[in-house]
Amino acid sequence: MLKKLIQLNLDDLLLYLSVECGMFLVIQIIIGCVMHFARPETSVTVSSALFPIVGGFCALIAGISHVGVSFEQAIQFGQTRRRALGLTLGLISFETAFALVLGAALAAVESVLCPALWAKLAGMDGWASGHIFFSPEGTTVDGLLVQEKVLLIESFTLEWYWWLIAFGAAVAGGIIAGAVIQRFGAKGGWFIWGICVAPMILGQLLPWEEFELTNWLVPMLVFLVLAGFLWSIWSLLHAVVRA
Repeated sequence: MLKKLIQLNLDDLLLYLSVECGMFLVIQIIIGCVMHFARPETSVTVSSALFPIVGGFCALIAGISHVGVSFEQAIQFGQTRRRALGLTLGLISFETAFALVLGAALAAVESVLCPALWAKLAGMDGWASGHIFFSPEGTTVDGLLVQEKVLLIESFTLEWYWWLIAFGAAVAGGIIAGAVIQRFGAKGGWFIWGICVAPMILGQLLPWEEFELTNWLVPMLVFLVLAGFLWSIWSLLHAVVRA
């Protein structure tokens, strides 16, 4: 049943492809133009830090829609709420994994293939990456003196566990937001909007410099997400769906 549900929603994968590949293309065009016209001596890879966020956000939006559409349709076609919820979770997890794997592939393409192209556009003899130091004798990369013209690549990356966090956050966020809208309708949409706006307001009011954020903020966010996810599961298992 899950396989059939995934097949019915394969067009979602085309959305991920178009959004992520389109963003990747735009980024590379911008970097390429900078390399060609400004001729800098350094550049930076950004896809590894960007695409966990982009992929997770796309999967979050898809998760909200699947709770509102796929979950309710499964119940209307005679599935139990428990089975409908399991199928919806499986579909959201599959699409989230696809989005993040696609992002990882694009990040690998950037780190492996793009620096050589950037170097040519910048008029350099080659490229190098690593710990970079500047001295009167030349440029030292990882302890080796480089005297020819090379483009120095700095990697702006996120650790691997951030990809897993993005996966979990996208799945949980899609279920929570979808469950709120499914139960409260338009009012639920305003509630989600308020949650998104609240951090912006609190960021200006709270004396952040007086506290260690990791001591309370991270545990509080984890607790709120887990509590919201558990409530969402309960809400969907008791959801009222019109025939």
